Amino acid sequence: MTPGDVITIFERLNVEGRADVPLDETVAGFAAWLAGAWDYLPDDDIALLTSVGATLWREGLAGWQK
Repeated sequence: MTPGDVITIFERLNVEGRADVPLDETVAGFAAWLAGAWDYLPDDDIALLTSVGATLWREGLAGWQK
């Protein structure tokens, strides 16, 4: 699996309408999953995943302020 393959999956889920989850629910679900996995992840993965979470949170917050 390549990064391009994963992006294709993201695109397909979006086209199929399966990515239509409110951003606040996505952030909350991601945070819950990450909290449960935290102790099992290496530091590099935590750094990457918290960056993804922060980006999702920022984009959600930006949308709420419009």
